[in-house]
Order: sequence, then C-alpha cells, then structure tokens
Amino acid sequence: MKIISPVDHRDEAQGLLDAGADELYGGFVPPDWEVKFGMAASINQRTFAAAQIGSFEDLAAIVALAHERGRTFSLTLNAPFYDQAMLPDLLAYVDEALAVGVDAVILADLALLRLLARRHPDLELHASTLAHLGNSEAVRFFQAQGVRRVVLPRHLSVAEMAAIVREVPGLRFDAFMLVGKCPNTEGLCTFHHTSPDRIWPCEIPYEITPLHEPASPQLQAAMARQGGWATTNRRHGCGLCAIPHLAAAGIYGLKLVGRGAPTAQKIKNIQLVRRFLELAETQPDFAAYRSLARKAHAQRFGSPCSPNVCYYPEFYEAE
Repeated sequence: MKIISPVDHRDEAQGLLDAGADELYGGFVPPDWEVKFGMAASINQRTFAAAQIGSFEDLAAIVALAHERGRTFSLTLNAPFYDQAMLPDLLAYVDEALAVGVDAVILADLALLRLLARRHPDLELHASTLAHLGNSEAVRFFQAQGVRRVVLPRHLSVAEMAAIVREVPGLRFDAFMLVGKCPNTEGLCTFHHTSPDRIWPCEIPYEITPLHEPASPQLQAAMARQGGWATTNRRHGCGLCAIPHLAAAGIYGLKLVGRGAPTAQKIKNIQLVRRFLELAETQPDFAAYRSLARKAHAQRFGSPCSPNVCYYPEFYEAE
C-alpha cells in the first residue's frame, strides 16, 4: 500500500519524501480567491495559512521535487460544493496547476468533477472523503463521471470497505490511517476549520441529557460516547492495527491526515506507518502485531489506545 502524506510548504517536502511518503497532497489558495469569495468559502476545506502551500512557485517546486523522486502530487479542491460564480476561477486554477505537472485533483463537488473530466480527460480525479461515497452504487456513479480513485469515508468499517472494493473493480481506494480522527461524518459536516487556535467546532465540549427519563439504550450509548470524547484527543487518531486487514481488503493507499501540522509530526507519522506496513508483511500473528501497534501508539502519542481515536474500532480490544 502507498503512504500518502500532506505537505504544506516546499521546505518540508524533501523530509517527507525521505521519510517514506509515496505520494504528497496539499492545497494552495490563488491570490485573488480571498478577495473575490472570502476565506469562509474555502477552496479546499482549510482556511488557515499553515495548512496552505504559500505560493504558486512553491506548489511548482513541490511537484518538481516529487517527480524527481519518482513520486506524485495531488491537489486538494475538496470543498463539498462551489457556487456557479466560482467555477471559471477553479477551471483556470486547475489549468495553471496542470501546467506545472500536478498529477491528480482531489475533489467532492459533482459539477467541478464533470467539468474537469471533460476539460482534462487524462487527469486523474480522486473523490474526496467529502464526497461521502459510502456504498458501491455511489462509487459507481462517481466512476461514471470520471473518478478513478476514491478516498473512502472515515466512518466505514474495513468489512464495508472490502465490500465496496469487491463490487467496483477497476478503481483504486484509499483509507485513512493517522492522525486527526474526526467525530463527525465528514461528507455531512458543515463545520469550518477556521480558528487560528485550531480548536474546531466539533471539539467544543457539550453534554447530552434526555428530555424524559429513563433514557433509551440508544441515547444512553450516545451520552456515553459524547462524555468519553472529553477524555481523549482526536489528534491521536490511529489505525495501525487495521493495516493487515486493509491490505487484504484491497486498499491501495493509506492517507495520513495533518494539513497544517508541524513537519516533525508528519515525518513521525510516515515513519510509523512505514514501519507497520513492513511488519504486517513479516508478522503473521495478528495478536502479536496488534500488541506492537498499541505500544507504538502509546509511545507516539503519550496516551493509551481508545475506541474514540481508533479509526477501525472493530479491531480495538482493551488491555
């Protein structure tokens, strides 16, 4: 499986590739986008500078470096939707990005997908997790519009992913690994990552109380889950235990989260996933493999595993 890492500036690209990233992805805001549309209308689901490549020149340099190393770069244009006035700017922006060798575009908006598929028939188009493709029929529809690769939503189990991969041959599929476990279903979420302190709306604590007693078993479970979020850090999201099962399911790429994160953290994440990809090929005993993964999680994040931050909780077992 390929390791797919975010990149936010040209100075970190070499280190990410040296650490073992097979592919890079990132976003860049054209200079006039904020003037015309405002940053609240995010071009790529991030509105703070640390999560954006700083200039077109930097974008070109990152792409060139990736190509020199035999790797690829995908441009994020993954807002759930764009309005009509934005489409001409987006098409011109992609034209310019392709001129410097961008290999693929990660997107969610159906109109942009169809326009780019006609305008650039050889361009590899990836359906973002924001496209919310949670079943094989949704994937087939996007495939018919020109998508060649799909980032599967975070809330799916490995068994559900495996079923989609089986049902839709001919596409490549990516799954999330480290870090940033999101408590929401992203394709249905309208929160913006705009806080300069990087505290997102989904992290604001709140309590659920029943309107009438006794609470139903379903509501009791929801109350327990919500209360548990206060005891864990979603930035400790991990899926190391699932790597052997993701490989068996036919997943092509492991997508690391962390646009806007410090370079050192990105490098640690790449190295950790690379280590466990290799271990998955040499350690046939899954119990032993999982034990090592749990220890690695505790060492990396300084906290024990929790189902709250486990990307694939079907493989979680308390110790």
